[in-house]
Amino acid sequence: MKLFICLLLFALLSACSSVPPKPVVKSEMPSVSYQGRGAAAGPMLMGALGPAGIAVGFAIDVGIGKDIAAALEESKDQGFQLVTTQIAQQYPDVSSATLLKVDFQAQRGDDELAFATVELLLVSAEGEQLLCLQTEPGNLPQLKETSLGWSLITKAITARQACPND
Repeated sequence: MKLFICLLLFALLSACSSVPPKPVVKSEMPSVSYQGRGAAAGPMLMGALGPAGIAVGFAIDVGIGKDIAAALEESKDQGFQLVTTQIAQQYPDVSSATLLKVDFQAQRGDDELAFATVELLLVSAEGEQLLCLQTEPGNLPQLKETSLGWSLITKAITARQACPND
């Protein structure tokens, strides 16, 4: 009986050490922006509205960016859980991670699609690593209303889709 209790105690005490720790992902919302055809339309709007046309063009993109940020904020808890799980699987040595920036851009040739460039800071025992990942394009109306942005970010982490070098 004593042997059984000792073995049970040993198993319980060593159980936590056999499970790899998940990284701590800072759950502060990153800055979210959108760049689409609004900025490009500014000079054309200037012909009709004067100097205010440029401001209207930029305001269109800022408004879309705020809509996407609001959709990400609504599903923030679920999104950060997905991101944490993927970082733990893809980068097992990472102790903490910070999502620094998410910049959405309209897909060339199709204004209904947008992809994101994601900046991620990973911290491990070896030091810090700044990653730039690019997501697959997603449907812009869904990005503004659902948690699609988090799914795209998670897929980019899984696929390790690095940003193209400009």
